[in-house]
Amino acid sequence: MLTLTDGRMFTVAIAALSDTGATRAGVELTADSVAYLSRESVITDLSDRAVNALARGRKTRRELELRLRRLQPDRTLIAEALDRLSASGILSDEDVAHAEAAARLRRGEAPARVRQVLRRKGVEGAMVNEAVSAAIREDGFDEFASCRALAEKRVRALGVKEPTVLRRRLVAFLQRRGFGGSVIGRVLREVLGGQFDSASE
Repeated sequence: MLTLTDGRMFTVAIAALSDTGATRAGVELTADSVAYLSRESVITDLSDRAVNALARGRKTRRELELRLRRLQPDRTLIAEALDRLSASGILSDEDVAHAEAAARLRRGEAPARVRQVLRRKGVEGAMVNEAVSAAIREDGFDEFASCRALAEKRVRALGVKEPTVLRRRLVAFLQRRGFGGSVIGRVLREVLGGQFDSASE
């Protein structure tokens, strides 16, 4: 924390103090040095807020940027703060994408849905595809088996006896999870059996 004679206070890294020679009490600073320290103080505050957000859960650079823009209109300062966190390894869209893809596939979301979520979070296309593919390989994800397990669990939870209603609700549920029509069709035939045929008539 640096306090100027006019009462202004700046929280900056020691490197910023060294850059301006403000490591000793009573040093007279130029207007440029004060401006530099003011900018550094804003960047430090933005970085601290971003780190606090990351401590509460995974966030992409885009998500942090949107959060910080509510506090700071200068996008250049936000970019600088996030660049520093990326350079230090604290912020990584690649790490978020891999962790998020693995977690969502384990929860029963289809790869298409996971890709959609990651793109919405601001992860760029090639990184999205790589993260989802890696998660599928590492966990041995089977889309049909995952869809079937979800369908069986959902049928028990719904407790609906009327075939048409059951089929409609089940299809809507699986579509929300991102599964495609061909996979859903196969699963319905296996899970509903004769009910599927009668509901399709």
